[in-house]
Amino acid sequence: MKRNCLLFASACLTAIIMFTACTEQFSGYKKTKDGLLYKFYNQNTSATQPKLTDFMKVDMACYLNDSLYYDWQGSQHEVYTQLQKPIFKGDLQEAYAMMHVGDSASFYVKADSVAILYYEKDPNAVGLNPEDLFRYEVKLLEVKSEEEFMADVEKMKASMMAESRKALEDYLDANGINVAPDSTGIYIIPMEAGKGQFPKKGDKVEVDFSTTLLNGQLVGSTFDGPDKLSFVLGEGITIKGWEEIVPKMRLGDRVKAIIPFDMAYGEHSVGSIPAYANLVYDIKLLKITTAAELQAEKERERIVLKAQSETAFLEYLKNNNITDHTASGLFYIKLMAADGLQPKTGQIARIKYVATYLDGTPLGNSDQIGDYYELVVGEGKVLKGLEEGVSLMRVGEKTRFVLPYTLAYGNQQYGNIPAFSNLIFDVELLEVLDK
Repeated sequence: MKRNCLLFASACLTAIIMFTACTEQFSGYKKTKDGLLYKFYNQNTSATQPKLTDFMKVDMACYLNDSLYYDWQGSQHEVYTQLQKPIFKGDLQEAYAMMHVGDSASFYVKADSVAILYYEKDPNAVGLNPEDLFRYEVKLLEVKSEEEFMADVEKMKASMMAESRKALEDYLDANGINVAPDSTGIYIIPMEAGKGQFPKKGDKVEVDFSTTLLNGQLVGSTFDGPDKLSFVLGEGITIKGWEEIVPKMRLGDRVKAIIPFDMAYGEHSVGSIPAYANLVYDIKLLKITTAAELQAEKERERIVLKAQSETAFLEYLKNNNITDHTASGLFYIKLMAADGLQPKTGQIARIKYVATYLDGTPLGNSDQIGDYYELVVGEGKVLKGLEEGVSLMRVGEKTRFVLPYTLAYGNQQYGNIPAFSNLIFDVELLEVLDK
């Protein structure tokens, strides 16, 4: 009896400590009906309050479990955000909607919900736990309507474009550059003459290059390193200016190219390259692989990948003693048998699954999207191997399906999934429903 009392006392003490810690963490905070924890430091309810679609200028810092996550307070750049409808209960949009110009406040928001619903990220993949909270320290500085904000943006763009064009004119004058620009506004100055062919659309080129801003600041170069830049003309991988310049170069040519901002990165900043930056390139064309040669090279690579995939598939089956298969080539092994309903064509199958590559590298699982995944048998909207496998199962069964690439994503790359990828699906059939 004494031991039970001690256990009870210990449990009560633990509960008191946990309650006290929780109370201290949220001391002074109130809670909305949707669960948003908030505390105002300054509040002026007579000041302007943002409406839906308004843009808000804010000072803000974000803490993850009270450790600084990011800090925009005192930033040299103005930070604006648009008020939108809440995406989940107790999110930051609800917090913004409570504020008035001049207000400063603190808000706690569930971190995993932000990751999933704002950024479509798996919380586990970015190191977030279900109990993690973001604390936002926010001061609302200004509110503009969407129309006012967009008008200001257009004025700012026009000003920056004018400044950029003036800077290019000054550079040309200061450096005595009097060559005529091409039809796109690019200035090309020959430096070394080659004797080779001109590359065409679809050809792969390899180049050495350096990039500088008009003030001479170097922002990138391959000349002093072993790695060169390669790309296929016409695929839009590089800036528009390169697609104009390189086809005009012979193999071995070296040119200086002055590219106006609209043929470079435009209104975007990239690394140390600011928005609306005119760029000066030093480019040397080192190698051309014709489209025909490139296609032949890709075909040789595909043959090798196909053979490697088929060999790996057979080795996996042999090493894991998996012999049962369907006529289509889908191999499987039952992990848990059951005698429940078997789904028919047109019915909904609710499943849990874990997908991996043959070497065990994770590909995805149903827990990332909810309590289960649904598919309609016979609709052909999921992988052939997975749909066929589920149609063979009974409710309550767990089965491992080994999909050859022909029953998965085939001989083409799909997103980050390489071509000729064999896949494994561990599937549990939870329920069968009429559509």
